[in-house]
Amino acid sequence: MNSMIRKQLPILCAVILAIVFCFQNMQLFALSLITEYGVHGVVLIESDDKVIFKKSTLKTDDPQFLCASLIKQITSVLILRECERGKIQLHEKANNYLKESQNIDNRIEIQHLLSHTSGLQENNSLKFAPGSAYEYSNYGYVVLGRILENVTHSSFSELAQKLFAEQGMNDSFLVDAPTLSEIQRKHPNVVLSATADKVQFSYIEKNSKYVFPRNSCGGLISTAADLSKWNRQLHGGKILSDASYQAMIYPRIEANFPEGYYGYGLCRYSQDEIYSIGYACGYKATLSYFPQSRVSLVILENDSCGDYQKDFRWHRWIRWLVRLISSRIL
Repeated sequence: MNSMIRKQLPILCAVILAIVFCFQNMQLFALSLITEYGVHGVVLIESDDKVIFKKSTLKTDDPQFLCASLIKQITSVLILRECERGKIQLHEKANNYLKESQNIDNRIEIQHLLSHTSGLQENNSLKFAPGSAYEYSNYGYVVLGRILENVTHSSFSELAQKLFAEQGMNDSFLVDAPTLSEIQRKHPNVVLSATADKVQFSYIEKNSKYVFPRNSCGGLISTAADLSKWNRQLHGGKILSDASYQAMIYPRIEANFPEGYYGYGLCRYSQDEIYSIGYACGYKATLSYFPQSRVSLVILENDSCGDYQKDFRWHRWIRWLVRLISSRIL
């Protein structure tokens, strides 16, 4: 029996027991084993503000992780708040809010950028007609950041930091240096990637010209506690009006990355789960909310191998177990 099978055997046995014996303590035991053997980081599950499960495989207290694309729901919230103030209209052309030098195809609307249905590519050409298909677009969210800056006359970093302060997310911030080692020198609780080059890693996406620092597509650093708090506030009606929130979580189009039906910055996996993921060289994150039971799940890791399906395998198992657990909390 090779080492990989030996490593995964306890987890698989626990999952089978959790299926056969649908008891919450058995499901929590399975979660503990999966976290111990399959997660290089932190798993936190809370119902409202009550901790159901918390486990870390790292030695750092309250570690901060690069959460990458989890920032997209922050960007979406900031856009929707400007809509509530009457400064942005979702169905207006994005160019109405961009400087001439920033202009994109004139058919693209704000809502297309939010839902990854713009077809926009980094050379400003279109892969498909806006609204006709889905393709995950970091660049689309960079454009949304520019729109926010033009409308508010503030930097995206300032807008995000103000929102974090409003929600009491005191350990959350945007990437503010080009390398991991520089970030950790400024913020000692940031955990270095276990797999990425700790000195040369610069957050430049493959075949891309933009970088993560201070931008609106992938520059979030946060903790499990802060993200769980964000979930409670956002899904508890404390950040957006009900109309804006319903627009955000509405399942507009089927997505393959992340799997489910995408809204604005969030994906609806089923009636029982709203979630998003973050993925960057050396890091991966899952943030889920189960509305019927008000359960939040946060998984943060400082380890990834570059294989999306393999990297999120145990995250999917954990999400499935949490759906079982949350169904018993009702």
